[in-house]
Amino acid sequence: MGEERTPPEVREGVRTGILASIRQDVEQRGSRTARFLLAAGVVGVIGAIGATLLLSGHPYHHHPPWHVTAFTTVWAGLLFVSFAIALLQVRTPTLPLARSATVGILGLGLAGICGALCPDQHFLHWWSATSVGQALTETAGLALSALCFGFVTTLVFGAAAAFAVLRDPARPIGPLLPAAVLAVLLAPGVALQSVGTSAGVFIGWLLGSGAGAHLGVAGAIHVRALLARPEA
Repeated sequence: MGEERTPPEVREGVRTGILASIRQDVEQRGSRTARFLLAAGVVGVIGAIGATLLLSGHPYHHHPPWHVTAFTTVWAGLLFVSFAIALLQVRTPTLPLARSATVGILGLGLAGICGALCPDQHFLHWWSATSVGQALTETAGLALSALCFGFVTTLVFGAAAAFAVLRDPARPIGPLLPAAVLAVLLAPGVALQSVGTSAGVFIGWLLGSGAGAHLGVAGAIHVRALLARPEA
């Protein structure tokens, strides 16, 4: 019994289908890459502007000279690592590092823009002069007041950044890692703003920022999940 041969038109159809599939995949990957690079550039610029604004408007006359060098060096290192992770799309099966870094960078940018708009570049002084901040400081102390200030502000930054970045419901992510990245990126600014107060104020502000970042990111993830649900 002779061997059955595949008709030429079938072979040509299979070859054409494979090539078309490869070409379509390449086009889609190129489009995704272009969109990602554009988004990464926008987020990177916002984060860099935010860090610059947080530092540039702060009065340094009461700081030792080494403070400026130390804080800017630490901040530059953290931003460099965050940008590299975000742009290179570094991730592991359990740790979505790239998306977490993007949330942190965007949150830092929002914090810097809000900081630049603040009437007093000593943010804790401005907060303590408000009715709520003054009442908290008088009744519970400056450390607890700083904790509340860090919680409320970072809650907003974390929620806004996570809502903008974590838009894909098919790739769920927990709030802990992106919140931690945001808190770490904000830490040098918190330390700089806490100079001249006490360790309690710095620790309280830092703890409030961490808690606010976690709750804000978690809330944004929950809202995104609700919006992604199909209507009954």
